[in-house]
Amino acid sequence: MMKKSIAAVAAALMFHGLTYAADSGSAATGPTESAATGSAATDTGAAASQAAPAGTWAAQGQAGLIMTSGNSTTKSGNASLNVAHVMGLWTLSGGLGALYASSGQYTTQQDTNANLQADLSLSPRTFWFSTARYDRNPFSGFDYQESVATGGGFKFVETPATLLAGELGIGYRREEPMILTTGSVGNITSSTAQPVQNNAVLQAGLSYSHSITRLAKVVNTLLIQYGSSDTTTTDNLSLQVKVDASLSLAVGMQLVSNTSPPPGSARHTDTVMTVNLVYALTNPKLSATAGTPATVSGFALP
Repeated sequence: MMKKSIAAVAAALMFHGLTYAADSGSAATGPTESAATGSAATDTGAAASQAAPAGTWAAQGQAGLIMTSGNSTTKSGNASLNVAHVMGLWTLSGGLGALYASSGQYTTQQDTNANLQADLSLSPRTFWFSTARYDRNPFSGFDYQESVATGGGFKFVETPATLLAGELGIGYRREEPMILTTGSVGNITSSTAQPVQNNAVLQAGLSYSHSITRLAKVVNTLLIQYGSSDTTTTDNLSLQVKVDASLSLAVGMQLVSNTSPPPGSARHTDTVMTVNLVYALTNPKLSATAGTPATVSGFALP
């Protein structure tokens, strides 16, 4: 029942954003000049509505795979997809991610996550956000963690080369601890579910992106959820080097820390190193030079 409630809250937040943005978009495509398309007042409404969507979307997908064989067989892979869409004062963004690793016949890592966020621009530097997150990683000691949060954000630095933005808000988290017994290679041999924990959380986030050169960029995102039962910290660092206009090679590192994992989860911090190919559908209207960069937890659009 609680899962349905959290999902309903997230859906309501996004529906509210869509409705508000649709109303704003309708008002903007009148006889005056369209800010999204740059068209003159003489353009027809139909032409403006057809041109507007082309300047409001951006997406990025990345994937990596490693396989070894011989004395031992190992497999590991990761993939993610992130999308952002600007509608008037609103920026809607979301992402999906998955990580898998195995040694021989045993699974040693399995993580799936999703996030959805709506940002309302209050001024050129301030915004209000509402977000919903879901993460299922039994190897962390929690079968799943899900949360909703809302709060304010501020862009500390915003130049053509650099973006530094922060978020601070309050929310509600639900998580299911598990007592684990692990094998010699880190596989789970048995698990016992514990009572579900529900608590209020203080959420803080920081997003940083800097273009070192025309072809190289460093991106770092930090997310902290502080609650009475556990504090979860996730940090993603990535160095991306462009191969061409849409394709990049990225070397990344992710740190995930739980301060109070259940018994059997002795490692409080997990580290994942990745080498991925990145394909981006970029958009100048979502870049730092346009003044409306889209940021997503764990990800920053170019």
